[in-house]
Amino acid sequence: MIKTCTATLLLMLALAIVGCQDTGLVEEDDAGTSRTDAFVPPEQSYSYEPAGCGYQVSTPPLGEAGASEDVFGATPTMDHVHVSWAGPTHGTFAVNWRSDRETLASRVLYGTDRAAVEAADAAGEAVLEAVGHHMLFRDLARRETRVHEAHVCGLEANTEYFYKVGGTGHWTEVFSTSTAPTPGTTDPFTFAVTGDSRGNEEDAWAISQRRVRDAMADFELFSGDAVILGTAQDQWDEFWSAGDGAEFTVQDLLSSVPLMMANGNHDALAVNFVAQTAFPQDVFMNERAQGEEWYSFDYGNAHFVMLDDNDRELWGTTEAMWLEQDLAAARANPAIDWVFVTHHRPFYTCMSTHQPDTSLRASWQEIFDRHHVDMVFTGHNHVYERSRPIRGLTGGQGVVAAEGTNGAPQVNAGVASGTVYLVAAGVGAPLYEVSTACASTYSARAERTYVTVRVAGSAIEVTVRNVMTDSIVDQFGWSKE
Repeated sequence: MIKTCTATLLLMLALAIVGCQDTGLVEEDDAGTSRTDAFVPPEQSYSYEPAGCGYQVSTPPLGEAGASEDVFGATPTMDHVHVSWAGPTHGTFAVNWRSDRETLASRVLYGTDRAAVEAADAAGEAVLEAVGHHMLFRDLARRETRVHEAHVCGLEANTEYFYKVGGTGHWTEVFSTSTAPTPGTTDPFTFAVTGDSRGNEEDAWAISQRRVRDAMADFELFSGDAVILGTAQDQWDEFWSAGDGAEFTVQDLLSSVPLMMANGNHDALAVNFVAQTAFPQDVFMNERAQGEEWYSFDYGNAHFVMLDDNDRELWGTTEAMWLEQDLAAARANPAIDWVFVTHHRPFYTCMSTHQPDTSLRASWQEIFDRHHVDMVFTGHNHVYERSRPIRGLTGGQGVVAAEGTNGAPQVNAGVASGTVYLVAAGVGAPLYEVSTACASTYSARAERTYVTVRVAGSAIEVTVRNVMTDSIVDQFGWSKE
């Protein structure tokens, strides 16, 4: 059994290398070291500034890409519709979708009047239009996939918008999504956290998304490993279209609730990942994926940081430099009360399949501590684990800070005693074993879980539920008042 699994893993890694040579993006092994960086002519990338957005969008440097054209295949199809943010959350949204190969129309009709959007075939008095781009790329099997992306900007804060994608005479059904509150406001909001959907065992990925919908989350963070092999498009197709065995598919949620993702070691920053998602593209030195390798955004009175922990050469150098600057700016902003970080590999985890990444801990924890990061969400180990509040290192180990009730941090003068580290993964990947033997561990369960966090001004409430049963696995929170 062990030899068979090892052989399978080696085959997967070999295929991944071939895929990265095809994409020109860097693939990393489980240790986080780069294996290849094939050259791709830069003229194969397409860049433009979406109307009214004030930021630049660039495609991955592979394949055919260009501006929207009203060209359609014989039987146009538009599916895998999902939204995210690449600009300010209170005034923009981005939408991605897939179509048949021949369709080049990448347009969005949108407005606040559902009936008007539904009836429209072009922009008008109550309906506006955003024009995006299309891209054609190949996967390991040389199968071609046409994907589309458009950016909708200049929106009102805290407003529901209705939209549909496609082009003249060929539109999807009408979807809806909402912008964030005005920055700095303390209106309550809820976000969800999931990770490691790869394999979609027990339909857990789709079920988790139905749970997130029922929890009425405003957006979702994903800690990486959406698929087993980042360069296999059929696995991404399953990720974007998975169903729960009933009538629900993940598009029912993701067409409305923005999904903000971190890169996992299995996702490998492959072109399949980068081309089918839209995140902020503020390129920092040595950053790959057109600036989407790591990024941050604000929502209400909270700051969110999405990191890539798959390149050891960068995480302790330029990425750490960016992290320091980003968190310093966030904490200098009086409108920001909360800071949350998401990445893939945990540096606090207890006796699971993957050991704590002490190199990552040495590179980032001091920065987290200095800027009082409230919570860190990770995956990689397909279990649920919550640390005690931690601040500081002794002999490379975390120092357990003062605890309040139920293992939450104590708060003194508005500053929590330490950061809480959560491993919450396995919404489709096989479960691992876990232990509570580590001093830093408060609780641990070998269960498929999803997390919801309700932020209400200076207080948060964290609820962890079993994906399959929806029973509560853990619940805690604290206030900075």
